[in-house]
Amino acid sequence: MDADRYEELCQGLRRLKLRRIREVLEDCNRLAVTQQLSYLDFLAGLVQEEVAARDETQHTKRLKAARFPSHKTIEGFDFAFQTSISRQAVLELARLRFIEEHENCVLVGPPGVGKTHLGIALGLKAIEAGYRVYFTTVQDLVEDLYATLADNSFRSRMRTLLANDLIILDELGFLPMDATASNHLFQVVAQAYERRSLIVTSNQPFQDWGSIFASATIATATLDRLLHHAHILNLQGDSYRLRGHMPAEPA
Repeated sequence: MDADRYEELCQGLRRLKLRRIREVLEDCNRLAVTQQLSYLDFLAGLVQEEVAARDETQHTKRLKAARFPSHKTIEGFDFAFQTSISRQAVLELARLRFIEEHENCVLVGPPGVGKTHLGIALGLKAIEAGYRVYFTTVQDLVEDLYATLADNSFRSRMRTLLANDLIILDELGFLPMDATASNHLFQVVAQAYERRSLIVTSNQPFQDWGSIFASATIATATLDRLLHHAHILNLQGDSYRLRGHMPAEPA
């Protein structure tokens, strides 16, 4: 390839921000000459390289923005230990139709039975499919929204939060909420209703949510919107994290 023409082409690729094509141009050109590729096949190969690179970049950005505390997959979930839910039910959720339909998923059960694992795993599937995902514990969300009261940025923070296709709210019920926190969480659920999808995990059965929120009224209003279009998974059994550490039953 003529050196001047090559440099001119690279400058054009820089202006067009086609970084991957610039990186592979020389190798692809050599391959095209060796294999006597048509102009169309040569161009198609370059475009495929650029598309794949941009997809990978966007995937990395979505993964970072999701702020998952750990990497959990459906393939890594121990269905042999957690037998209270079926693999098929989880795989059906992993098809992500619930996100397309703006439905919710609620995972309820005692600590350690796999609720957070499944929430993260479904979130990862959503990211792989191109959806925007955000993970937070309810406590962190409440503190985050409290902070917006100081600079009057609540509406702006809500717009940012609801720009995600899927919002994962983990550990609802570990700590009770005061009136402000209860109202903020209700606002998240209400504004996401039929517009965005939520995954909520809780260690408290629905009948006890009145003790989590500041009043039974706001608990009922939150449940009404959350469960109207929802897939509910009730997980039971012993803690996965504690297995092998519990004393054996006496003979």
